[in-house]
This record gives sequence, C-alpha cells and structure tokens, in this order.
Amino acid sequence: MKITIADIARKAGVSKATVSRVLNNRPEGVGPETRQRIQDIVRETGFQPNSLARCLATGKSASVGVIIPDIVNPYYSLLVRGAEDTLKKAGYSLFLCNSDHNIVKEKEYVTVLIEKGVDGIILDSAESDCDCQLELLDDENIPYVLVDRIIEGPAKYPGVYVDNRQGGRLAASYLLSKPGSSLLFINGPLDYSQSRDRQNGVEDIVRENGLAESSVRIVYGDFSIESGYRLTKDLLSNHHPASFGSFPFTAIFTANDLMAVGALRALKKAGISVPEQVEIIGFDDIELATLVDPPLSTVSQPAFEMGARSAGMLCQMMAGRRPRTKTITLETNLIFRGTTRCKESGKNCFSVPGH
Repeated sequence: MKITIADIARKAGVSKATVSRVLNNRPEGVGPETRQRIQDIVRETGFQPNSLARCLATGKSASVGVIIPDIVNPYYSLLVRGAEDTLKKAGYSLFLCNSDHNIVKEKEYVTVLIEKGVDGIILDSAESDCDCQLELLDDENIPYVLVDRIIEGPAKYPGVYVDNRQGGRLAASYLLSKPGSSLLFINGPLDYSQSRDRQNGVEDIVRENGLAESSVRIVYGDFSIESGYRLTKDLLSNHHPASFGSFPFTAIFTANDLMAVGALRALKKAGISVPEQVEIIGFDDIELATLVDPPLSTVSQPAFEMGARSAGMLCQMMAGRRPRTKTITLETNLIFRGTTRCKESGKNCFSVPGH
C-alpha cells in the first residue's frame, strides 16, 4: 500500500501542511523535534514524494542546470562534483550539459534548461561574451551564477573564480628565478579569461624583474594533451642545433595539467631529462598530475570548492536571498612534485615579487 503525506502526518501527529513544509525544505515555524520526527517517519516508511505534484504545488522544479565546456577534462568533473554535493544537500537534482567549447551549443542548452523549468543555472561559459544567454535568463527571472570564467560586460555578474593572475605569477616566479632561466609558456586560447590572466601573471614577473622579453616564449594550445605534445614536439623539431636530448628552454609552464602531460611526453620521447634539464609546471592539480612519471608539479586551484561555493551562492538566490558577496575569488597554490627540482611545497624555493 502506497504511503501518502496524510499517512506521514497522522503518524507524526501534525498537519499535512507541516509535513509538506519539511519535505520541501521550508521548515519555517516547525520545531526541530517535530522536523526530526517527520524525517524519521519518512525514512522508516520509505516514503517517496511525487516530484510532479510538488512542482505543481510549489512552482519549483527542485532542479538546477550546470553547463560546462569540456566533460572529458577531469578539472570540470571535480567542479561539477562540488556543485552536486552542495545542491543535493539543499534538495536539488542536477542537469549536466556539456557545450564542447561551442557557444551555439551552449545557447541551445540554456534554452533547453529554461524549457525544463530549472530553478537556476551554474554556467562555465564557452566564451567571455555570453551576454545574450544571460539576458535570456534575466528575462525569464532565472537566477544564475558564473563559475571559472569571467564574463566581460558593464554588469558585474554573480560568480566564483580563482586568482589566475596570481597562479601565473607563482609558476613564472619559480621557473625564472635562476640566472639564465628561459621559459616556454604553453597557454590556452586568449578568448578565455583564464588564459589572459595567467599570461598577465607571467608577464608581470618578466617586467617586475627586468628580464629580457626573449626569456619567455608564448605559444597557444587548446588545453588538450595532444596540443601540449604537438607544440613541444614542434619546438624540438625546429630547434637549431636539432640534436637528440637538447631543448631551447630551461622550463615549461602550461595553462593546464593536460597540456603539461603532453609536453612531458614529448620531452621524454626526445631523450630530455625532467626535471634535470627542463622543469615543468602545469595548472589545475587534477588527479592525473600525481599519476604521470615523474609526478607533475602544478598550480593548484580549488575546483571542488569553486563548484560548491557557486552552488551555495545559487541556493541563496533561488531562496530569494541576496548573496553576501556578488563575486568570490579563491587563491591558487604551487604544488611541487617530480617535474621541478624543488620537490617540497613547504620548502622556501623562491619568493614571489609583489606577494
């Protein structure tokens, strides 16, 4: 026999309205003991509320859309996990959409999520100019939070980010700290705010320390392992004298860990010793960074926390509350492992000018 809200109310000795408030995470006016009693009965009876009926009654779907640009990249998986954990605790289910770095696909997903009646959206946009999607959400009165990528525009959109410029400074300050150092920076596309900020951080260190511009060469990949491998291999092929075991830079910094893994593979195939001849630092600190040989030194950014904080901000907005702060910027940290001569993150391997 199917358990109903009326059955729960009778067992708990309360009204159906009280049970409904507890089930819908709106326990205003319900004492903690009563709330706990209702939750215990729900658990004991295995009661499953009708989601459609709840949606019709409350005008809410208890669902959130999350749009990311690359479902294959482990960094985004960690970000989504952080959002999912927070949303689940708040009673929301999650629709995950992968835009494949395609702004047209992203726009289509925004429309689909609106049609599905989601209560809010977390957006890691494929481009820095996505005003039309945000205007559409504003027109539909659907709250949203941006994550990871800063969107340019006159308005300051709600968002959770990391200090990418600081991350670029950390890597460049270490890799260029020794006399005669030279750096190959494999960046991502410049239409990403993260790429621009990380490059600005590298250029800060060059300028502040009076280094020659020729001490850093910047090339652009697409955040994939293949592009890191290809760009490093191309430099090896074009290097004069092109001899086995020779590389024209003392260090490589990449704008994400996947490109660093590709660069490491190219160097090893060319007989170049890492870190003895060339040091490498990536960016993100995904799990793969600890699994390659040698383990990858990297600029760590808190992807899980970014997802969790963006979901927390969105939950406040969906509840009709104004977030205490409209944007949150989290710090990065440099993690030393096997691809740098310095192996201990707690060791004072360098000092960062301006920090």
